[in-house]
Amino acid sequence: MKSTTSFLLQTVSAVLLVCAAMPVQACGPYPPIIPTPAFFSLSAPRDHSGFERTENLKLWQSLTSRDIPLEDIKEAVYRDSKGQFRRRVACSGAEKGNLFYTFLRNSGDGELIDFLLTAKELEERRDKMLSPWYYPRDRERTEETGDFDHIINVCRAYRGKRLADRYALQVVRALFASRRYAACVEYADSAFAHVADDNLMKRMARRYVAGCWSRLGDTERADAFFAEAGDIWSVSGSDPAGYMAARNPAAPQLMEYIRCNASDTVFMRRMASVAKGLLKDRRVKSKGDWHFLLAYVSNEYERKPAQARTHILRAMRQAFSSTEFRDLARAYKMKLDARTGNSQTLLADLKWMEGKAGLLNPDAYEWTRRCRNVIYADWVPQLWSRHDYAKAILLCAYADNLEPQRYDEWGYGHRRGRHSLSVTIDDRREGSGRTKGIDYGSLSFQMMGSLSSSQLAAAYRKIKGHSPLFAFLRRKACTDSDYYNELIGTLALREENYRRAERYLARVSKDYLLEMNVNRCGYLSRDAFTAYPTRWYTDSYNGETWRYECAVANHSSTSAPYAKLEFARKMRAYGYAMRHGRTSDERGIARLAYAIGRRNSFEECWALTQYWRGEYIGLFSPILEYWDEDFAEAEYSFLYDYRKSGRPEATEALYKRECDAALAMLVGDEARAKAQYMLGNMKTVVKRYGNTAVARKIKTSCDNWRSWL
Repeated sequence: MKSTTSFLLQTVSAVLLVCAAMPVQACGPYPPIIPTPAFFSLSAPRDHSGFERTENLKLWQSLTSRDIPLEDIKEAVYRDSKGQFRRRVACSGAEKGNLFYTFLRNSGDGELIDFLLTAKELEERRDKMLSPWYYPRDRERTEETGDFDHIINVCRAYRGKRLADRYALQVVRALFASRRYAACVEYADSAFAHVADDNLMKRMARRYVAGCWSRLGDTERADAFFAEAGDIWSVSGSDPAGYMAARNPAAPQLMEYIRCNASDTVFMRRMASVAKGLLKDRRVKSKGDWHFLLAYVSNEYERKPAQARTHILRAMRQAFSSTEFRDLARAYKMKLDARTGNSQTLLADLKWMEGKAGLLNPDAYEWTRRCRNVIYADWVPQLWSRHDYAKAILLCAYADNLEPQRYDEWGYGHRRGRHSLSVTIDDRREGSGRTKGIDYGSLSFQMMGSLSSSQLAAAYRKIKGHSPLFAFLRRKACTDSDYYNELIGTLALREENYRRAERYLARVSKDYLLEMNVNRCGYLSRDAFTAYPTRWYTDSYNGETWRYECAVANHSSTSAPYAKLEFARKMRAYGYAMRHGRTSDERGIARLAYAIGRRNSFEECWALTQYWRGEYIGLFSPILEYWDEDFAEAEYSFLYDYRKSGRPEATEALYKRECDAALAMLVGDEARAKAQYMLGNMKTVVKRYGNTAVARKIKTSCDNWRSWL
């Protein structure tokens, strides 16, 4: 303490330099967000023309060639205008990219070409009528006719068979567009009288007929036609789903309507009753859809997972209306397997779902979110409740690292939903053989930190086992021994089991320790056996003060790689001396040092036993993407929380009791002086024990000691 002024100036300069270089602050972490993607519900109805468009493209394929890609047909039939179509179909040798045009040119199929030109002309005239600037060419024609007479006559003049249903549909569309509703109904009834009901053109024409009846004021008849055409959204009654289920239960639009209203509990319970009836209806072929609905209602609204799983297993043995819906049912089965504790197909299901998130799937991100939801929301809480810690941790670690690293527009890599903490290992050396992206803010790390050191050690032994499931999960999870040994040792420090802490921390490599931000940023540089003021949990002591003191003590980014190990050894030594010291003074000094070290390991030097301190003091509970305030309390109450388990007030109270007990054990002045010096009470040492070696050291090493007497 000689030349105090110069020392302070140097210190302030050092602090400014070190603080400016510190890459991370202990202000986190943030609660991990569990994704909640859709498994059954739809947020909005899809384009209803898509049901018919795909079927129509396949019909065009059958009219031409099965070797023509549907996308080529879609481009020619739906995207290109009349002018573009005319140019491309006539452009011999130049248009080589679209096989549909190639077929039309090479085959010379004028019948198909003429039809498409007529249909595109009709479409352009209908679009023109929708313009606010529309005005008919011929003043003799009324605005209601829409100048469609020529097209109607051309379509009616067709005498062939191959495209008869298509030309008839164009007449219906032209009559509807010209607002001749009665004529439209009459023509459709006669033109399609002998056409099969499952014919696509007839079904599409029925929708226009329904629209005609609606505009003519006959809503009852209109609803019947809308239901027959599958247009549930146009049904005018108060219960469109019930009406549709009675009239046309096989229509895929019925299930889509139900999925769009899946958040309505009353509605879904009513649909469950409808589903039971439809499962007995011979008209319904896609019975898997309705078993899936019953499974969803049983689990989500009735809280009967076993009953729900029975329904989902039945669903998987039945036909579905689409591959997409079957896939969603299988994903939902994984949730129900978790709720009922059935892991027989878990490995196969995880492999399947990981495949759904393949790089060539445009919906890969949503499938990754579904997999993470199944694991976080269902499997992990259930496994934990059954004390299957190894499987729970490994599954969670798999989910933590399931999402591939993404790069933003500036080229920075990141994982969605992951956060850098003051102790995150941000980068690992190439070729180190360790898993990259170890994140101490991950949910799996929180779970491991919620176990005792012995429980985690036992779980780690199982994690390294030869189970096929574990081998699959380890591909995306960190199982590095340094990672686990460091955490087990830290948990042992928290438990004051310093012998075990020493054993595990001694196994951690120096390279690993140097990569941790707790070392790189100086969080372990503070002396754990210094009696710091009682300020940590008071309003007057904040994070800036703590970082300032860390920076003063930290003169090197690699100052304390073995701080935890050294602390464990010293505490074990003090513990032994407390019990076996030769004199009361030796035992009392050891007890005082032990009390100081224990208190600091939870407060001032918290990085010895914890992995973060800051704005979010306790271990943070996960939250659902769409907030459910009871979720964390109900499913993740097992997470260790420093706010409840290690309150600073309790730590401070025990510290004071131990200090008083240790001081009461001291007999000699030298021991008492040393104790007061350890507690930072310099004035007490000089005034009461001025003739001791400790007092003489203070007087000779501090040139202004008289100023604070």
